[in-house]
Amino acid sequence: MDIGEILDREGLHLASNDKRILAYIIDDIIISSIIFIAFYGQIMSLNSDIKALQQFFAQLIPYIILLAIAYHTIFTALYGGSIGKILCKIKVVRIDTIDKPSYLQSFYRAFIRVISANLLFYIPLLFIFVDSFRRAFHDIVIKTIVIDISIPQDI
Repeated sequence: MDIGEILDREGLHLASNDKRILAYIIDDIIISSIIFIAFYGQIMSLNSDIKALQQFFAQLIPYIILLAIAYHTIFTALYGGSIGKILCKIKVVRIDTIDKPSYLQSFYRAFIRVISANLLFYIPLLFIFVDSFRRAFHDIVIKTIVIDISIPQDI
């Protein structure tokens, strides 16, 4: 059974690209805020030295990546999506079960999402504009889709 048939059978609606982008922005703001709060003292002490500040942020990159992977893994496994997705009323579901991904699937999805976005300059995220089911690269690999839960689902 293909994805279109599953969506029709279950009465589900795909999340719009606008909602997905807004959720992504919200999540990036949350992760950036956590990093800023955690390292506020060091950031403020280097504030007048731009070169030292750049070096400090370069050293933070592994921590930012680990935080982003943990954040997306935990929220997707527990709630079917990050805080950004929850606020936008969209949800990640597995294609085969129409349920949220397991912890392992959520980890793989988050890992692919964060690493590919950072190493490949967000190009894998652009798949949502060309895939007929609005899946990013990490959705295609892990076999998930993002649905809109604000729209009443057919019963």
